[in-house]
Amino acid sequence: MSDTRRVYDSEDTLLFMLDNGGTVQFMGSSLTMPVERRFGDLEGVRRYLAAVRERPWGFPDVPAPEVRLRRGHTKAHWEDGVIALPDGIGRKGWAMREVVVLHEYAHHVTWHTAGVTGHGQQFQQVYLGLLEHAVGPEAAFVVRAGLSA
Repeated sequence: MSDTRRVYDSEDTLLFMLDNGGTVQFMGSSLTMPVERRFGDLEGVRRYLAAVRERPWGFPDVPAPEVRLRRGHTKAHWEDGVIALPDGIGRKGWAMREVVVLHEYAHHVTWHTAGVTGHGQQFQQVYLGLLEHAVGPEAAFVVRAGLSA
């Protein structure tokens, strides 16, 4: 299985668990899922990323990404310093959530710190660290388990 597929499959598992909340049994562990932040607009995403970047674990030395709307509703995207989030047509607002924003920010950080794109080891380590500190260790545990499966 490719790195990309493992990342998205494990992220889908995490999103399902966050959407259902509460205490869950996962791989022999009992986890109380944290509450994931949701954003009402791009300004909320920008404020959130600014707060993340102020933390020692939030890569404060990396240039701030631009955040903009992306036409359509099927994908969030990072390219050339820009996080583009879907405009919400169709599955309204599905990308305006913390895990999706951190995923795209991890691409931004990985490009600036390692000069690589994609979902390889550098991306995975950045993403797991962001999940652990910003969302909670339970979120990182779920994704880490999916990546190692």
